[in-house]
Amino acid sequence: MGSTEVVNHTSKAMKVKVGFNRVFRDLATVEKDGVYKIAVDPNSTYQQFCMGVDAAGKPIIVDSDQLVDNMCITIDESDDGNFQVLKVPRRFQNSRELQEASCTTSPAAAAASVSVDPLRARKQAGLPTSWTQFWKS
Repeated sequence: MGSTEVVNHTSKAMKVKVGFNRVFRDLATVEKDGVYKIAVDPNSTYQQFCMGVDAAGKPIIVDSDQLVDNMCITIDESDDGNFQVLKVPRRFQNSRELQEASCTTSPAAAAASVSVDPLRARKQAGLPTSWTQFWKS
């Protein structure tokens, strides 16, 4: 079990709510440019997290699967008040450069600035690099 950082890059405080089937209860309030860590449990399926409602009235819903798959989720606000969700996938967490990068600055920029060669990463981890190697192991 790990955690996922939720970063608020909107113009106001954001209420994070947890629920199921669009019925929510308050979990935390993340101040402007604040960070909140949500404990990630891969066994808690079908949970939904409401990260707020944008200017168009559209709720930002993130499910538990997205929390498991991503190490950082940033909510940005565009000039027209609409929210945008930026995610840093957990698969990049093996890269030393990305581990040192802070999710609070810009997760999209951090993910873009790190060039990860998947084949090289698999070789370094001692994992199969082709289907034939996979089936032989």
